[in-house]
Amino acid sequence: MTQPGFNVEVASLDRNGDPGFVHYRGAFYTSRSAGQFALTQAAALSDTREVDTVSVVIDAVGEGTSRRDVEFIGTPGELAADLTALPDYKNGVLRTVIPAPRNVTAAIAAIVEATPPLPDSAVDGPDAVAVLDVEVYSVRPGPIPNSRTDVGAYTPEDAHRIAEQLAADLGGSIEPMRNETVLRVTHTADVSDTDRIAAERSVQVRNLRANLSVLDPVADAEHITALAADLDELRARSTPAARPDNTAAVSASVSTPSLANAADVERSSTRPRGLVTPPTGRSSRAAQATSSTLHTAPAPTHTAAISRSADHGLG
Repeated sequence: MTQPGFNVEVASLDRNGDPGFVHYRGAFYTSRSAGQFALTQAAALSDTREVDTVSVVIDAVGEGTSRRDVEFIGTPGELAADLTALPDYKNGVLRTVIPAPRNVTAAIAAIVEATPPLPDSAVDGPDAVAVLDVEVYSVRPGPIPNSRTDVGAYTPEDAHRIAEQLAADLGGSIEPMRNETVLRVTHTADVSDTDRIAAERSVQVRNLRANLSVLDPVADAEHITALAADLDELRARSTPAARPDNTAAVSASVSTPSLANAADVERSSTRPRGLVTPPTGRSSRAAQATSSTLHTAPAPTHTAAISRSADHGLG
């Protein structure tokens, strides 16, 4: 029986900024499913733990070999941008839906508490009444995935009132969907400066690659060289330099630093943010040595079911 070819681990960071406890682990037959799982679970971890930065590792495994395809530290938005730049994982990102922004979930929670949706019996039972479903669609800059959040089913009068209130609260617009059975409130989601820059960089990389693909290798050699240099520079921005040593800052804040503080400074992470893609042909021993930095706690992790056609969208 064919074994899954891609192993994924999604972890939170320890106090030194290094990969720590592995919260989600999965094995997949396709890179698309692996990328989709990595992004959905990274976004879920960031949302539930209310942390901005997570760690993701993807290993491509074969008969007696293992290659580290992805080694990432950053925000889910940065992960989406970086995975999109990798052809093997791009389609997984494009199929993904991630959790709604917190201001959306808070606005919906307030609405539902004040005006609960109709029960299923009122919608599907013998005494069913005419209803409209209300949902919120949060749009982010590509390639960061959007979010779709169901509010519930309401009478037409309540549905229009609730949609108008959500549109006012979120700064969005109302659009009838699915033969006017759904009122969708579409708005632009707030994203961090870090995610916005990552999205813009991803678009620039895609445009440069498109330009390179249509140039003649001989007639446009000089132009190709210039564009390739620009592309390398953009890729390098995905892996910023390691954080500067903060020994001076710690010493300034504590007049007589303790041995424990000194040890913490010495152990502070030098791992860069962003995507690190090692060269191909890496041996299984090298991959195992690298993955040993993921200090998995003895508690059980959430392990994805192995499937040839898994769909892990959160929408």
